[in-house]
Amino acid sequence: MTPADHAAVLSWNEANVELLSPLDEARLAELLAWSDLGAVIGHQGVDVGFVLTFAAGSAYDSTNYRWFADRNPAFLYLDRVVVDPAVRRSGVATRVYDAIEARARSRGPVMCLEVNLDPPNEPSLAFHHRRGYLEVGQEEAQGHLVSLLEKQLG
Repeated sequence: MTPADHAAVLSWNEANVELLSPLDEARLAELLAWSDLGAVIGHQGVDVGFVLTFAAGSAYDSTNYRWFADRNPAFLYLDRVVVDPAVRRSGVATRVYDAIEARARSRGPVMCLEVNLDPPNEPSLAFHHRRGYLEVGQEEAQGHLVSLLEKQLG
């Protein structure tokens, strides 16, 4: 992700803000400074979304990230992944997750993330369960109840 991508990233985030958290240019710059990976997702030559991950030991101040950090010495945390609805169900998310999980294997044995329960994100929960993610807790933060999910990779 480069500064030229920031307007699109902020737009994708805003379109999904009910499932994520608000993001502005200053916060995006802060997150990228702490992140392990900040990337734009391409599909057939078109940018269709973005992903942000954080490794263990990051200064990231997310409550959910801290929950995992308190329990795992080595992990990769998937904070945000947004894929344009126009390309959903086309294999883009599977390709992205395959790449992120491969990256996670080199950072630690566990991939961590959360999915909203309130408001519910049923398609995301089903996708993650099919990929082998298991709920290890629930947390309420910033007006959202989330399912905390982990996948053992090693």
